[in-house]
Amino acid sequence: MGNITWTLVNRRTSEKNITYAESHDQALVGDKTIAHWLFNEQIYTHMSVFAERTNIVDRGLALHKMIRLLTYALGGEGWLNFEGNEFGHPEWLDFPREGNNQSYKYARRLFYLAEDQSLRYRYLNAWDRAMNDLENEYKWLTCSNTV
Repeated sequence: MGNITWTLVNRRTSEKNITYAESHDQALVGDKTIAHWLFNEQIYTHMSVFAERTNIVDRGLALHKMIRLLTYALGGEGWLNFEGNEFGHPEWLDFPREGNNQSYKYARRLFYLAEDQSLRYRYLNAWDRAMNDLENEYKWLTCSNTV
């Protein structure tokens, strides 16, 4: 935990930093998002609240929240998030290109997943909202660093 914290706070105080837990590259074809790494194939089979609760999904939800909170709280003066990652979007983003025969199949975000009360994606979306509300109240990203 100390190494993670030191990595996030070890920077020049005179330079502003933007922090993020995952970049847009992780949501594009070629890599997995944090949610996909944490939930693995259960991102497709166990995200319904009616599905069996599993250690993989429970641990994945908890770790996803902790990773994002630590990064948000300690990483800098701004928070960056790629659209869909705030609720653990299960699919990559793939814009039309030669390699996919100019397909639009994965050139979208399924925002209804975060609003569907029967899916666990809403828990991650609520967490993201709560982090933003906390920052709006306490303003740690924009406070002057006088340490």
